[in-house]
Parts: sequence; structure tokens; C-alpha cells
Amino acid sequence: MQKQCAIIGILLLLIAASLSGCNQSNNEREKFIGTWETDLKQNPMGGDNYTETRIFYENGSYVTTNMGLGRIPGTWGLTYGILIIDTYFPGKYYYSFSQNNSILTLTSVAGGFIENLTKQ
Repeated sequence: MQKQCAIIGILLLLIAASLSGCNQSNNEREKFIGTWETDLKQNPMGGDNYTETRIFYENGSYVTTNMGLGRIPGTWGLTYGILIIDTYFPGKYYYSFSQNNSILTLTSVAGGFIENLTKQ
């Protein structure tokens, strides 16, 4: 009887731990949802400087506006603390939020490129 209680207790702990992990992941995802704008970027072709708008949707879809290319659709997700964006310009990023989750800093896993976005 004591062995059965211990097994049930362990199972309950595992279930509780797995559910709390799901909530944390969902809370982290919620921080991304919405429209973000990049800092002013220098035009590599010598024209006017520009910003990009990135929209993260709750269903995992993603849209970015890019200089000269218009709206580019894609998808996004979080895996082991890394933001993965799958679009015309795919990438994997380390991310951090600051200023009450209104600033998102992305650092490219591949090359260390850093970009700041402001929630709109």
C-alpha cells in the first residue's frame, strides 16, 4: 500500500511539473504576440534609411515587411529558448525582453547579429 502511494505521488509530481512547463512556455510565447518595429536601418543601396515591421501571430504565423520586398509571410516558434523564424529570410535567434516586455532584442545564433525591436 505504501509503495502504491509513493508511485501515485511521483506521478502527480510529474504531471504537475509538465503542466507548469507548458504554462511557462505559453507565457513566453505571449510576449511575442503583436506588432514590432525595428530600429532605423541604413539602406545598403544608398537610399533612405528604413525600419521593418514584424508581426507575430498567436497561431504561429509571422509577417515581416522588408525594404523593396513588401510583406513576407512565414512562421515562428520557440524551441529550447531559441526563436525560430521560417520565412524568406529564415533565422534562429537568442532573445531577451526589457522595459516591461516592450523591447525585444534578437541575437542571431549563426553570426551574433543583434537587432532591437520595439512593440507597437
